[in-house]
Amino acid sequence: MPILFALVGATAVGKTQQSLALAQKYNAEIICLDSRQIYREFSIGTAQATKAELQMVPHHLVGFLDPLQLFSAGEFIKKVQALLQENPEQNYILVGGTGLYLRSLSLGLAPIPSIDPFIREEIQNQLQNKGIEALYQKAMQEDPIATQKITPQDTHRILRILEVKQQTGQKLSELQNNREGGHGEILTFYLHRPREELYHRIHQRIDHMLQNGWPQEVSQLSQIYPLHAPAWQSLGYRELLSVQNQKTTLKHAIEHIQKSTRHYAKRQITWFKHQCPHIPLDLSTLSNQQIQEQIHHQLQAKLTTN
Repeated sequence: MPILFALVGATAVGKTQQSLALAQKYNAEIICLDSRQIYREFSIGTAQATKAELQMVPHHLVGFLDPLQLFSAGEFIKKVQALLQENPEQNYILVGGTGLYLRSLSLGLAPIPSIDPFIREEIQNQLQNKGIEALYQKAMQEDPIATQKITPQDTHRILRILEVKQQTGQKLSELQNNREGGHGEILTFYLHRPREELYHRIHQRIDHMLQNGWPQEVSQLSQIYPLHAPAWQSLGYRELLSVQNQKTTLKHAIEHIQKSTRHYAKRQITWFKHQCPHIPLDLSTLSNQQIQEQIHHQLQAKLTTN
């Protein structure tokens, strides 16, 4: 029976090293579980797999998408399911930090229709006129279950709750209970470290990216892709572009990138702890051999029960 499991965790926690070793151990291929690493040419700042790593282990859904294109969780599900169907005997490891992709693959997607542009515009106008706090209170009245899961500053999700309610007449939380097309439960290992250790690794990674040509990558990409391209939303790219345009200093940009990445890591940690059934593995206390042994034990147990 083929193996499929997920290796998740915050950015810079150490997923790549572990995934390469495990992929070689199980003769597995890696499926990228990252909403930023999907874009072509935006490689250094998103920590895409290097040429050496790609030669070591086959990777899927890395650097394949045009930077001008959007990519949804639904499209992720379709591509992964197609890959599994085409290669039913191949072992795969899902590796990354985009929890939404993993949950969507496991549970499927809620049957939510596209939002009418007029409804979206109307709610955007309410945001401009009344402010996010008023819309948060409205969302709490319309769908308290969905709203309680987000912060009062989460503009995107607040608008989503209101859009869905106005479009369908149903609560988003109710629609999400009727997911379709999921793969089923996926054995998931959550890699983590103490917060300060993780932050130190984040800063080290940013320094490495800068030394490895990230500013030059940004400069080249700015000559090719307009700023409205979705790929520019990746952490750090706009900050380095501001340096190039002499709107800020490199020192200030680095500090901002470090802070934004730490905040992103905190959101990932919160998500995986509360939204994703998992087996935790502490990389600060376990050796590589102990990690492999624990994963092997869990995989054997799962294969036995199946």
